Amino acid sequence: MAVSISAQSPHLHENGPIYPVVITPSFVTIEALKLEKKDVPHIKVQALFDTGAQTTAISDKIVDFLKLIPRGSAKVYTSQSSKVVNKYDIALEFDSTMYLNTLRVFGADLQDHSIDCLIGRDVLQYGIFTYNELKQEFKLRLGV
Repeated sequence: MAVSISAQSPHLHENGPIYPVVITPSFVTIEALKLEKKDVPHIKVQALFDTGAQTTAISDKIVDFLKLIPRGSAKVYTSQSSKVVNKYDIALEFDSTMYLNTLRVFGADLQDHSIDCLIGRDVLQYGIFTYNELKQEFKLRLGV
């Protein structure tokens, strides 16, 4: 079943396609927390859809808030440098009908930006992402 989100932004050209998402630990971690009768942490943040990013990335703020445990590391390349970063397992929710329950993401230094998550092609590969600057809107349809 295909599900979709869409948003309009009067500043789409300047800010890019930004959408609020809820991030939690991965499904497996949530199940373990529930068995231990512990609260499941979650955080709502602004995410930027980035077709230039191969892998989704989250800020240190999210890692610290959710108390995520590294699940390995990888070397990442940006336009200015390369460095080794940690990988984490999360769940990503766009709304109550559209979510990914286990996603391996990179930790990233996003402190100089107005976002805490970059959504990369690892998520976009599951659907169709459209960007229409003339209408100042973007859409993501997953499960197509």
